[in-house]
Amino acid sequence: MSGIAERLLVLRDASEMPQQTNPFTVQEVVNIAWAYAQVSFVHAKLLDSIAQEAIVQSREWPPRDLANTVWAWAKMVLIDYPLISAISAASLAQIHRMNQQDLSNTFWSFAQLEIQDVPLICAIAGRVLPMLSSARPSSDVARDLALLAWSLAKLDLANPRLMSAIADQTLKQIEARVCGPQALANTAWAFATCACRHEPLFEAIARLSLETISEFDQQELTNTAWAFAEVRFRNSRFIEESFNLLSAADMQMSQEEAARGGYAMAWAQDRHGRPDLTRSLVLRFVAGERCHSLAWGLVIQDEEWRHHAPRNGAAATLEAMARNEFGGH
Repeated sequence: MSGIAERLLVLRDASEMPQQTNPFTVQEVVNIAWAYAQVSFVHAKLLDSIAQEAIVQSREWPPRDLANTVWAWAKMVLIDYPLISAISAASLAQIHRMNQQDLSNTFWSFAQLEIQDVPLICAIAGRVLPMLSSARPSSDVARDLALLAWSLAKLDLANPRLMSAIADQTLKQIEARVCGPQALANTAWAFATCACRHEPLFEAIARLSLETISEFDQQELTNTAWAFAEVRFRNSRFIEESFNLLSAADMQMSQEEAARGGYAMAWAQDRHGRPDLTRSLVLRFVAGERCHSLAWGLVIQDEEWRHHAPRNGAAATLEAMARNEFGGH
């Protein structure tokens, strides 16, 4: 990829003549950015070069190219403020021409980059919600509703009217059984993050999640469990089933996944009034030296409050931390 980037730069430099103001065409700019985002390879000099071209050309671009370009930068987690500003202005001017996928890619991208572009995000929400409400139930509609809720929550732009409209439409998708684990988890996380407890929605999420729980990955399990606990929506069966799946999969997780996911699940179990599950999960991760220190803290806190310190409890945990030097995880 580096060699390709250098060759593209050579071609660009060779073509920069006074009579040729746009060395790269629209499609070349978008395709190059999209390709590099797909392989998560960053060539700063080339990306700076095509960003400059995009800033100049973006006012004339069709909606799909605007959405794909900002998606590429978000996928690579690169913030180029002049480029993002130019794409935002061009997107606002053409928002009436954007289809569902263009809108979805755009609001996801701004949320991923944590850029709170209020005029654009609010305009997108006003445009996409009627589209989604009139669309037939499908996995694409369910995903886009979940991404919209996730984006609004992540950017702290959620309000009761918007979230209520999203909840109503999501309930229809759940009833049609077209919501996959990621959509369910993202929706639950979004509503919990903005402290919006929508009882019928959480009941529906819990019901479908339990029916399809074997399809959930580690992050989807822990995000859903965390969301239920955060809004104090109790569902003991989901907590127990997710504990069983997470315990069975712990050795297949990376150390980072085990530490992050283990703490979120342990916290959710504790908040659900299941310190027994918290202890079992934490001790399992401790045995594999894959546990987050905050998760140990939950067990230590429980032992302190209950005045109950078994031989393999808090003291053993502290000794393991010192002996194995993994207390900072």
